[in-house]
Amino acid sequence: MTSDVSTVDLQQVEFELIGSVYPGFRNEDFSQTSVKLKFVFGAYFLFLGLYIMSHILASLTWTYRNLRTKEKIFWNLAIVRAVFGIFSGTVGAWAVFTTTILDVDRVFGKNQTSYIALCATVGFFIFECSAVLVSDFIYKSVSILLNIHHWLALIGYSCILFEEAGHTFGTKGLLLEMSTPFSALCWTLLKCGQEKSFLWKANQYLLVHTFHCRNVIEGYMWYMTYLSWDQISSSMPLGVFICLYTQLPIVTFVMTPYWTYKKTVQMINPVDWNFEKSSDVTKNGQAKKIV
Repeated sequence: MTSDVSTVDLQQVEFELIGSVYPGFRNEDFSQTSVKLKFVFGAYFLFLGLYIMSHILASLTWTYRNLRTKEKIFWNLAIVRAVFGIFSGTVGAWAVFTTTILDVDRVFGKNQTSYIALCATVGFFIFECSAVLVSDFIYKSVSILLNIHHWLALIGYSCILFEEAGHTFGTKGLLLEMSTPFSALCWTLLKCGQEKSFLWKANQYLLVHTFHCRNVIEGYMWYMTYLSWDQISSSMPLGVFICLYTQLPIVTFVMTPYWTYKKTVQMINPVDWNFEKSSDVTKNGQAKKIV
């Protein structure tokens, strides 16, 4: 937290920052629920459109046409996740490495950038949870850890957005998605049979490294908790507090270590574990018999 920078100056800097992306955002009043919902569902339909576009373009390739239906769904979800990961990583890095009003007040600090980021995130997780739910129902297979992560994220970010508190943790925490684009590329390269290529190996090294970097961001969020604990414990709305400090320990001590282990093993033994239990799957996850 930097006490030598005034809140007024910070607000002006952030206003110009978001205005430089799209001047129309300057006129949006994000304190209104209707405005939040407009951006949330705008993001939802944007990601849905990206999913459909991915399917149309990928259908032109031999690799995609020879995937099973479930793998095609996973392929398109990987593309959507990669785009969201790039967006989240960019905004999260900006929030972590730029001094803003989020650093002045870690409980109630907010700006147009954090509002837009949170609306986009809620929209993404509505799309993600609904897509995974439909896929799990149709194929009767559930990834428990993935579902826990996505549903907790949807509930937590929705609570932060509509309770008007916790923007600091929510926006900075988006940097944890830095691993998502590399994870998506890892899977699509496996489907293309490129697990022995230099590109796949380089991507896998970067992927494992991003999971190590996630530990740093998680530690940073615990450190912010320590620095602002008096305000957090006395002022943070109960719903935001429960969501934040339910998910943060799970991500720090369960999800990130587990995914780091799995991706490290995958770097040595390139197997797609999402489909490795199926009897018609080869070493790299490609189907022996297309159905």
